[in-house]
Amino acid sequence: MARLSRAEVFAPDEIAIVHVMNRVVRRCFLLGTDSVTGKNYDHRKVWIEQLLQQFAAQL
Repeated sequence: MARLSRAEVFAPDEIAIVHVMNRVVRRCFLLGTDSVTGKNYDHRKVWIEQLLQQFAAQL
């Protein structure tokens, strides 16, 4: 069974709190410390926060 599209899950006028995964394609880490390499990716939090603020301003 296919996953529902976001348009079917969230109403356009609805404000939602959603869970964001901390891994992306091929299990690469987006935020936090990668337990395999030990590399820390917390510097990306500022970048993501700025993007979210830009998107929210367009609503």
